[in-house]
Amino acid sequence: MFTNWYHTLKSLSFSILLHIVLGCLLVFSFKFQTKPITITKPTTNIVKATSVNKEQVELELKRLREIEENKKSKEIKRQKELEKKANEAKKKRIAEENKLKKIEKERKELEKKQKEEKQRAEEAERKRKADEEKKLKEKALQDEIEAEQLEYDKREILKYTSEIIKSIENRFNRTNLKEGLSCKILIRMIEGGKIIEANIVESSGNELFDQRAEKAVYSASPLPVPTDEKLFNKMRAIRITFDP
Repeated sequence: MFTNWYHTLKSLSFSILLHIVLGCLLVFSFKFQTKPITITKPTTNIVKATSVNKEQVELELKRLREIEENKKSKEIKRQKELEKKANEAKKKRIAEENKLKKIEKERKELEKKQKEEKQRAEEAERKRKADEEKKLKEKALQDEIEAEQLEYDKREILKYTSEIIKSIENRFNRTNLKEGLSCKILIRMIEGGKIIEANIVESSGNELFDQRAEKAVYSASPLPVPTDEKLFNKMRAIRITFDP
C-alpha cells in the first residue's frame, strides 16, 4: 500500500513539475513573441523562435519522460528483486520449519520407540524373574516332596527288612549252634516276595550256621514285601545281616 502511494505521489510531482516547465516555456515564448521587433521581417523571426522553443520543450519533455521511465524501470526491478528475495526467504523459512518439524517428529517417534522397547524389556525381565521364582518354588517343593518320599521309603524298607529278618529267624534252626554267630545274605526276589536267589556274601565262619541261614531264607519265601511297585523295586535285591 505504501509503495502504491509512493508511486502516485511521484507521478503527481512529475506532472506538476512538467506543467510548471511547460508554463514557463510558454510564458517565455509569449513574452518573446510580444517583444517589439525592429527588424525588417518580424513575422519570420517569430515563427522561427516559436518553432525552436517548441522543439526544446518536446526534447525536455522527452528527456524528463525517459528519466521517469528509467526511474520506474529501476524501481520495478528493485521491487522484483525484493519480492524475489522475500520469496526465497519465505521458501527457506518454510523449508527450515519443515525440517524442524521432521526432526521433531523423528525425535518423538524415536522416543516413543525407545519407551516401548524399555517397557517390553522391563515386562520381559519381570516375567523372567516371575518364571524363575516360580521354578525355584516348584523345585524346592519337588525337592521337599522327594526328600519326604525318600525318608518314607527308607522307613518302609527298614520296616519290611526287619519283618523279613524276623520271618527268616522264625524258620532258623538254632540247635547245637553257639551264640554270637552272624552272616550277611544277599536275597533276590520277584513280585509278591518270592525268593529267586539267596547267597551268603559274608560267612559267619561256621558252615552249619551258614547252611541253616540260607535254608531259613528259602523256607520264609514268599517274604513280606510292600505292595507299592516303586517301593518294592528298591527291595528286589537286599542285603541283610542275619544275627539271630
